[in-house]
Amino acid sequence: MNKLPLGLAVDLRNVVPYKTGSWRTMKPLNIMQTPPCSHSCPINNDIRGFLRLLADKQDFDEAWHVLTRSNPLPATCGRVCPHPCEGGCNRRDFDYPLAINSAERAVGDYGLEKHLEHKKLIPKRKEKVAVIGSGPAGLSCAFHLAKRGFQVKIFEAKGEPGGMMRYGIPSYRLPQEVLTREIEAILRLGIDLECNAKVGVNIPMDQLTQFYDAVFMGVGAQLGVPIGVPGEEARGVYTGVDFLKLVNSGKSVEVGRDVVVVGGGNTAMDSARVAKRLGANVCVVYRRTRVEMPAITAEIDEAMEERIMFRYHTNPVKIIADEGRVVGLLCVQMELKEPDASGRARPVPIPGSEAVIPADTVIMATGQAVDYDGLEVQRIDNKWISTNEVQMTSIDKVFAGGDAVLGLETVSAAIGQGMRAAEAIEDYVEGQVESRLSPPPVIYSKDLNTYYYKKSNRFQREALPVHIRLKGFSEIYPAFDRSEITREAERCFSCGLCFNCANCYMYCPDNAVKKGKSGTTYEFDLDFCKGCGLCAKECPCHYIQMTLEK
Repeated sequence: MNKLPLGLAVDLRNVVPYKTGSWRTMKPLNIMQTPPCSHSCPINNDIRGFLRLLADKQDFDEAWHVLTRSNPLPATCGRVCPHPCEGGCNRRDFDYPLAINSAERAVGDYGLEKHLEHKKLIPKRKEKVAVIGSGPAGLSCAFHLAKRGFQVKIFEAKGEPGGMMRYGIPSYRLPQEVLTREIEAILRLGIDLECNAKVGVNIPMDQLTQFYDAVFMGVGAQLGVPIGVPGEEARGVYTGVDFLKLVNSGKSVEVGRDVVVVGGGNTAMDSARVAKRLGANVCVVYRRTRVEMPAITAEIDEAMEERIMFRYHTNPVKIIADEGRVVGLLCVQMELKEPDASGRARPVPIPGSEAVIPADTVIMATGQAVDYDGLEVQRIDNKWISTNEVQMTSIDKVFAGGDAVLGLETVSAAIGQGMRAAEAIEDYVEGQVESRLSPPPVIYSKDLNTYYYKKSNRFQREALPVHIRLKGFSEIYPAFDRSEITREAERCFSCGLCFNCANCYMYCPDNAVKKGKSGTTYEFDLDFCKGCGLCAKECPCHYIQMTLEK
């Protein structure tokens, strides 16, 4: 008897005259699902899409275009985003989550290096939209509107665009050149920009509502909020926002030998690390413990590496001044009681525990507020009217997003708000009722067949040594090797979407799976499928699911 070569399957459709699929009670379906990384991303980036392009084709060009469908600032976000996507990555339950943030930065940097250009979806339309503020929310809204053909003009109160990305994030985290080049690429979509134009002061708000079809407010939280302790008017006392603005504007700031930073958020970490680079001994005081600190974990770790001291359970009581200049900060020790409204442990002062911390400069990095000066927007009960995740003011055709309404603290969250605002503005201008299709269900690790994946180490970003990075404000993470990023992308499970592993084709006992015309996709021949479910069982990414035959 002639034997078939090992591994060669017989196509039973050519030899069996009967269509056996009529026996079936269950049938397989291809059902694309939402990967948890995209579900956790405030911008809903197509993370799986751009990673598969890197893994399968090493195509950085197309990966950039896929990523910038939603996010016009990938090189920026790849540096400053706290990457909640990695917290959602299913690979975390297998070995280590993917280094998505590093891959995003690598793709963003590639786009800048190759001078890649954004493409308009619609050439031009007659409607005009004014955008107030050129921070992440304003830039994102303008970007998505311009791609849809709207005529967009941005009004920026400062001398340069970027908002708190430019004036609030230190250059060792986000180089000014990177931000500038990404903004320039956005503006090349035909967006007009007018700087030194503060709406409500030198441009009346009603002028915009009169001459534009819609207005988006993305003014951001650019005011530092003092905590109200006696002596705050002394020289050498700054809010975190004001301190970072001065340094990022290139102005000389004499901080002296000892700097005390009050607060536990990202602004506090940035202020402390900037002061350290200015040559000071820096101490951070925080009234709770590190567990309750809202700052990005990596930022706290890096601050500790840079020998910044942390004093927990410590709260400021009074600024000590001599001849109008700060010389110390009187603090009291705290003990933690039952949680407060924020869900964190409530700090309570311990009587008689007061002590003075010497300080030549005190930086109050405890909160930020929106500057509504001159913005004649009537808010109902001091609140915004909510319309499907996007905020609309009580003035007709004025929308708001970003820090202005939600108290957002991340660039990515503001970008997501700007994108959703653009969608809402388009619906408003076209007179449509806003409707959003529900996304496909989220796929979790319990649904995957991880037998077919191999364990591997995660790509690790290597920061410059502490003694080098503290010499100036140069970026502390050098450029990545693209071959390393490609290998990291190969670790992607492709959760909920076929990545052409061919398991269904190889394991089907009835030859009911056939190759598509491209030769790399697979289709079901239901005339021969008996519904055994072996294809679904052996599908690593749960793209194939069994459903009842109707």
